[in-house]
Amino acid sequence: MASKQILLASLVSLMMGIGSGCSTLKLPNLPNFPFSSRGTDAAEMYKSADFPVVGSVSEQAYHGVRQAKSQHAVVLEVVGDSEPVRVLPLPSGQTVYVSNLLSDTGVAKKLGVIEATLYRSEADSIGGLPMEVRIAGDGQTVRPESDYALRPGDRLRVAEGAHPLLEGLFGSVLGL
Repeated sequence: MASKQILLASLVSLMMGIGSGCSTLKLPNLPNFPFSSRGTDAAEMYKSADFPVVGSVSEQAYHGVRQAKSQHAVVLEVVGDSEPVRVLPLPSGQTVYVSNLLSDTGVAKKLGVIEATLYRSEADSIGGLPMEVRIAGDGQTVRPESDYALRPGDRLRVAEGAHPLLEGLFGSVLGL
């Protein structure tokens, strides 16, 4: 029993060390986002936009959603990024899915294993209606049943997730 506790404490320490690195996550600048490879002028819209940074992340997200609704755009919120909230224009006449946003921005590749939630903008809810984005076993691929089509005012919140192997290890140690 004591060896299980020591092993568990070691694993928790390891996870804290991995998850609390000294440097902040820095995503690449997104000069060609969104969907420049699809032949839209949205990249130019993004380059020329002036997005002020205000207050806390939740305040930035709130203002970002309001801005996104009025500008046919979505909000990408990346936990731990040096610029956590970005308002990104949607291309006219094209359907864009969560998987497109994650791959075209480079977020999935940069974070490795991801956890994501889409918050659908609604009049009844300030924060939006949470819609779970299910990720496949590789930690990066959005499962088809939760690859939602994005709408203006949607907010996609993405965070670095736990690696599936470590989750399995924790489960086996704890007897889950």
